[in-house]
Amino acid sequence: PLGLNVPAAAATAGSGGLSAAAAIAAFWSQVVETQKTQTRREATLPIEATADAALVLEYMNSCADLCRSDACSVTLPATEQATADAAIRVVVEPTAASSLEPPPSPAREAAASTTREAALEQMMTWFTGALMACEIGDIDADADDAATDDETFVALGRSLLHTKSSEVTFAPTVQEMHADLWRLVAESDYLLDGSGGAALFVAPAFTNFEIFDDFSLLVRSGLRYLVSPKIEVHVYHPLARSERLRAPMPTVHIYLDNEDLFADGDGTLASLLGSM
Repeated sequence: PLGLNVPAAAATAGSGGLSAAAAIAAFWSQVVETQKTQTRREATLPIEATADAALVLEYMNSCADLCRSDACSVTLPATEQATADAAIRVVVEPTAASSLEPPPSPAREAAASTTREAALEQMMTWFTGALMACEIGDIDADADDAATDDETFVALGRSLLHTKSSEVTFAPTVQEMHADLWRLVAESDYLLDGSGGAALFVAPAFTNFEIFDDFSLLVRSGLRYLVSPKIEVHVYHPLARSERLRAPMPTVHIYLDNEDLFADGDGTLASLLGSM
């Protein structure tokens, strides 16, 4: 048995258990429900044979540290127990009443009025501009700079062309943002089976750059640690330090490349231009 309120997406995992991504999504679901209801939650998450229960548990412990500052505590088993059972029992308890709603913010209020479609349209318009800004084939540019621009254009173009799914979330807490992102990953088979593709995660209301930066670092380590070391995680934010990463919406673009993605090309600049 999966226990209480394990997300449906997680329950569909094969091999008699959950993928690492589905287990992390289920973990965050328990945390979010505890925050919302202020009641104790627990679930036993069976881990599929192809995943390493010890590694999944280690990442969950990192996630649990984030919960301690937000009025809930998470109890997880010892590594030996999780490995022997090929399952992780998660117990989440409220430790104090906490407000889910962050303080009012003009930027957040403006983001809340944005529709899912408008958010995606803004990001795709921005990505198109970023591609256009790459000075490809510039004969007057330094050879190294020209090669870098060409490579940037191809890499960004490939990831955009092969974006297969997206999620726009207006979740009010960091924990719920984690739950939404990991649910997207768990439902993106092309990331889990190695066939390749990209998932776009847009969070218009995630206006605090420092917290978003911490969020993205934790997500990046989990994706590369538990899903694939080849996964590329590109992070954008209106307040990003680098101008080239300063997008209109807080966004995480998750991409796993695969040479078979270009059935009619070789992944070069010429192939990409032909595809576009």
